Parts: sequence; structure tokens; C-alpha cells
Amino acid sequence: MNGGIICFETEWEITTRNNRRSLNTEPLLRFLEECYGIPYLYRRIATRGELEYYLKKLCAKRYNKYGIIYFCTHGQTHGLILEGEKEPLSLDELISIGGDVFKGRIVHFSSCRTLLGAQDAIDKFKNETGAKSVSGYARSVDTVLSAIHDIALFRACQEKVQIPAIFRELRDLHEGLQKKLAFKTHKY
Repeated sequence: MNGGIICFETEWEITTRNNRRSLNTEPLLRFLEECYGIPYLYRRIATRGELEYYLKKLCAKRYNKYGIIYFCTHGQTHGLILEGEKEPLSLDELISIGGDVFKGRIVHFSSCRTLLGAQDAIDKFKNETGAKSVSGYARSVDTVLSAIHDIALFRACQEKVQIPAIFRELRDLHEGLQKKLAFKTHKY
């Protein structure tokens, strides 16, 4: 069991017209809490400064029970797009501002194309942050399908202790969905 979920979600409503969505991931988190007893913290973020503020706060010992960090933002190759920023936040910048917050935690990027490209970038994020696991999507994804996959991932995280067992179960049960979403993870 990997504990609770810390979710950082972007402000979807103010994005460019062709990407505008009226989304809110909190109901998905409530569903997981009600069905599986998974506690969660949910924070809306629009800027790098807001994200940095919350990441620093989450290093406190009382947040150790939250073993998963879940990013719900727009994405691009090896980066996140935050609504209040003109430039994307690269995975390297996220490593820099995250400090030790990712150490020993499962990190999942539920964003389009963040894990597109070289496997080295995913492995670098895992190794430099000390994350237990890093996963996400390598193409533009359908919101509903990625939400279904995210629920399956978090359920597996609660039932399995070993990372390979989590991803093996996901592959066995949801291989078609993973192919459609171009789901990727670090080498394990």
C-alpha cells in the first residue's frame, strides 16, 4: 500500500481556446477515497510559484502518508504547461524546485506528451529525485480514457507493494488502453 495522493491540477478554464476544458479531478479523487479509502490532498495551481510553494510545504513529515504525487496539467515533451506561465515547466526545472518531495513517492503525470521522447529523461527524473516510480503519457490523450487509466493505476498502487507488480497488473488488465494513451514508465 502506497498511501494517499497529492494532486496538483492546473486551471483548465483559462487556457487557449482549442484546449479549453471545464475539468476538475477532485471528484475522481473523492471516488478513490470512497471506494478504496485512499486519502488525498488536492491543490489547484496556475503558476510555478504556486507549485513551488506547495512542494516545499509537502516536505513536512505529516505529509509522509501521501505516497503518490499526481500532476493533472497540459503537457509537452518533457514538460508541464501551467496556465499562469508563458513558458512550460520542464522536468529538469521540476527536479530543481521539488527538492526531496518526490523521494520515495510514485509520481504520475496525467498530461499530454510529457513522457514523449527519450527514455533517458524519465529515468533521469526518477534517479535524480529518488522517486519510487515515474509514469505518464507520451501522446495527446483523451481526458476520460486517461482518467480511467489513472483510477486503475491508483487502485493497483494500493493493492501491490512492489513497483513491477503494479505495472504488470496494469499491463495485464489494461494493455489496449495503455497503447492508446502511450503510457510510459521508468525502467525497472
